[in-house]
Amino acid sequence: MKAVALLTCAFTAVNAFPFVLDHLDAGIQKRDYAQAGCSTSALCNKYIAVSDAQASIPASENAATRVSKSRDNCGFLHKGQCTTFDAASQRVSTTGQYAYQSPGPNDIRGPCPGLNAAANHGYLKRSGLSDITNTITGLGNLYGMSVDLAGFLAAYAIAFDGDVVTQQWSIGGPLPANLLSGALGRPEGISYSHNNYEGDTSIGRCDAYINGGDAHSLSTTRFATAYASGTGNPSGNPKSMRYTLDTMSRLAAKNTIRSISTNPYYFAPLFSTTLVAPAAYNFVINFMSNHSSAVPGGYLDGAQFKTFFGISGNYPNFVWNKGQERIPDNWYKRPVAVQYNAVDVFGDLIPEFAAYPATFRFGGNTNGVNTYTGVDIANLTGGAYNAQTLFQGNNFGCFFLQTEQQAIPLQLQGGVNDVAKATALVLKYLTPLSAKLGCPALSKYDNSVFQKYTGKSYAPTANPSGYRANC
Repeated sequence: MKAVALLTCAFTAVNAFPFVLDHLDAGIQKRDYAQAGCSTSALCNKYIAVSDAQASIPASENAATRVSKSRDNCGFLHKGQCTTFDAASQRVSTTGQYAYQSPGPNDIRGPCPGLNAAANHGYLKRSGLSDITNTITGLGNLYGMSVDLAGFLAAYAIAFDGDVVTQQWSIGGPLPANLLSGALGRPEGISYSHNNYEGDTSIGRCDAYINGGDAHSLSTTRFATAYASGTGNPSGNPKSMRYTLDTMSRLAAKNTIRSISTNPYYFAPLFSTTLVAPAAYNFVINFMSNHSSAVPGGYLDGAQFKTFFGISGNYPNFVWNKGQERIPDNWYKRPVAVQYNAVDVFGDLIPEFAAYPATFRFGGNTNGVNTYTGVDIANLTGGAYNAQTLFQGNNFGCFFLQTEQQAIPLQLQGGVNDVAKATALVLKYLTPLSAKLGCPALSKYDNSVFQKYTGKSYAPTANPSGYRANC
């Protein structure tokens, strides 16, 4: 199988995977409600310098970093495949029914720029509420996201933070009360899905805890750091800046260290932070790159980066225009025949983890900042997987898929949806992926290994006195 061969190749330079063991803010209390409004705290906006050495970025190239740098803007498993250009099928319309519209006062927007832009242009419902069909169709038409990936992400959002009866989910905050089906509570949407869908170490958003529970408001300081991480002069012409999977991986490594050193509740559970957080950096490249006739392989420049993130102004004095994320005009998605699918997510993460070990986190701080301890994978899985073999062949993909199948019913307990129905919805999309990779059954899952992590139970909810829908 080509995917297996490529994934194995990506990890030939790594014999074992090092967990980074990283001192303490005492007396900090959890919050029941997130702070009101859409703002960022002083700590959130404070620039934290992180050197290459602190982020375990090698001083000189090695086999793993060369593999990472060889990835093009089409994705590691599709390297060299985005070579054709067809304007008719790739041009993304930003006119007519897909013309940009600012969200209305009751339209919902949230922490994901790509979803916000999709809603602002009508590829997702402009209300910010979506179902599985709308998610699959909209993200496929706009970004070239495959059915299996879009379907799984939508099903997961519905099960954990949406309404499993109506099969609706929110790209931002709580679902409107008048649309609820009789769920066991009010679904909070992905803006308030901390540790089950949204996780720490975002590109432009701060960790929820250091921003008063608000993980959806963008920090211009953090965005400026991301903007400057590309190649080129950030103070020069934005169109001269370039971003790749490798530059994003290096940024992810440094942002991970920023989280561990500033957030005493930093926690990296398997879905939201081990997988989704670093994958989001890769999504920016794989879904926001312009696959034009001149560069069919795709490129992302500073101007496009700013447009997708709702940013105006010049580096470093950027302005965040809340809820105003847009699709650039004259922008072309990846070739229709080269959709980005669920296996591709793992395909881009493994070279990243190999080249920049700081990007792989499964664990959290245990006693304040800089006390990161990784989960003992062998204990969690009864010896089925371990840190030394996790990235060989399909092991990481199987580890994620099988562990999630065991964990989902436990994670859904106490939520707003019927556990059996919500579990069945997610497994409808998860189980075929496991079969596709040929994963063996997992006989043991020990949930007790997570009890030592202080951030495990931190779950801020929307503030009823100050929640704003469209940021």
